[in-house]
Amino acid sequence: MSRSSRSNVVRLRPRSPTPPRRPKMPKGPLAIGLVLLALLAIWLVSQYGEKVGLPAQAVTAAQQIGRTISPAMAPAPTNETLARKADFTCRVERVNDGDTLRCKDGTRVRLHAISARERDETCSQGHPCPAASAATSTEALKRLVQNKTLSCQNIGQSYERVTAICWTPDHTEVNCAMVESGNAALWPRFHRDVPICQATPDAL
Repeated sequence: MSRSSRSNVVRLRPRSPTPPRRPKMPKGPLAIGLVLLALLAIWLVSQYGEKVGLPAQAVTAAQQIGRTISPAMAPAPTNETLARKADFTCRVERVNDGDTLRCKDGTRVRLHAISARERDETCSQGHPCPAASAATSTEALKRLVQNKTLSCQNIGQSYERVTAICWTPDHTEVNCAMVESGNAALWPRFHRDVPICQATPDAL
């Protein structure tokens, strides 16, 4: 090939890949409309989710988001309202320790999402450990529930015990009262699944 022919050859450079386009965010009235729809959905789920059979976790999440945005969107329920969720009663016969009790019908109840020291003052491996001694926690729980009939919501099972959130006849939530007084520690893992202290979230 001659020099003149070589000079006429056009060399094509490989094109650099075109970066993907980012989706455009909605602006103006459309964005406002989407925000309002999301807020409406949160409010509807928090207010009517349980009545239409939505999962409890979805309703709780909507309520927590709503309260974060504005307390007026999802006002905290009262303990009296929450106690209506109870599905069994427990006439307390004996308090075993700061987080376990026995009903007169033989049912053993493990208070949901809290942890107290064992009777030998130890804390089981992996369990939250409160500063209060076992004896102090046990006496505190006795003062709250001994010889009272509790309204309890069954949350699940743990070692042949019913895990539950319980309320006294005057609608004091037992689980929350034990944590708020420092006689038991909150167990975040289980609290995230079904929260306690819903009527008084600032207590935690």
